[in-house]
Amino acid sequence: MKQLPNILTTSRLILSPLLLFLQPMSGWFWLLYSYCFLSDLVDGLLARRMKLTSEVGALLDSFADVSFFLSVFLSLLPRLLETQAIMVWILVIAIIRFVSYLIGYVKYRSFSSLHTWLNKAVGFLLCIFPLLLIMFHEKIVVLILGIIATISALEELLITILSKKLDRNQKSIIESFK
Repeated sequence: MKQLPNILTTSRLILSPLLLFLQPMSGWFWLLYSYCFLSDLVDGLLARRMKLTSEVGALLDSFADVSFFLSVFLSLLPRLLETQAIMVWILVIAIIRFVSYLIGYVKYRSFSSLHTWLNKAVGFLLCIFPLLLIMFHEKIVVLILGIIATISALEELLITILSKKLDRNQKSIIESFK
């Protein structure tokens, strides 16, 4: 029972890439997507409730989040790449994230993905992205997600540059100035 949060996280890490092999928005896609989404919501809650939080669990959760977000994003990428501007924007966000992780690795000798409020917001929006595409006009969804993802990536980069030590649970850039 003590390993349940990490088992859920690990299952998301392993199962998320299977989304890439399923027809986007198909029944199987939605089934696997729903499991990964729910496991993302539940694993952290269980770990906190059961007082089983750990640095390893937080790092594993970061990797599982990246796996899930990338899998959802890449499965829907052909639909998003209809305009060149979106491709460039996605590339810019990816470069900012890569630079942030690279600086974090050089500075802390560790993967430095942060659990900021904006990163959580982007993660949540990416998790529900397929649902948003059904409910709202695609351009509005992409615009809102793109703006928040850009600000989130820039915030993480600034935190990584400004912070003296790695705190994966730093909630915002404001904490860098305390």
